[in-house]
Amino acid sequence: MKIGFSEIVIIFIVALIVIGPEKLPEYARKLGEALRQFRNVSSDLTKDIKETVIEPLEEAQKPIKEALQPMTDAADDIKKNITEVKTSVNNIGKTTPKKAEPVKTEGKKEAEAEMETAGEAKVETEEVAETAAAESAEEAATEEVVTAEASEKDEIVEAAETVVSEVQEESEDSKAAQDAPEAV
Repeated sequence: MKIGFSEIVIIFIVALIVIGPEKLPEYARKLGEALRQFRNVSSDLTKDIKETVIEPLEEAQKPIKEALQPMTDAADDIKKNITEVKTSVNNIGKTTPKKAEPVKTEGKKEAEAEMETAGEAKVETEEVAETAAAESAEEAATEEVVTAEASEKDEIVEAAETVVSEVQEESEDSKAAQDAPEAV
């Protein structure tokens, strides 16, 4: 709350009327001392709260944050792998299939070890297994799509060669038929 100049003038005029001109300087001094004491007490109280409550809480949070950091990193890696698998599964059947990157075994081993110390190794192992299974399924599906596309292309090429040879034979037969009457 800010007090402007006009508010100060009104307060001064009311105080002058109520208290009187003789006692006004004495009460102003007392008000100033009271405000100074209030500031000192509030700053001391703020300092005490900071020293006794906030700093110990921050110190207690540091080891917890440090212990949780590897788990959050592992969770981020797992989320990244899952999104990669989802995008690669969504890309199955498109003209240019992307090849999935192999799972990094070092990262999995580190993540599993960290999760075991935190008591969540089972959940992590299941997620890694699901990710690996999804990646294996995605690789198999990609190979099937590539094989199917190759066989379809081979069939199209064979059909085109057959049509071309038939057209060539018909054109040779029609040329021969046109040449035959002229010879007679």
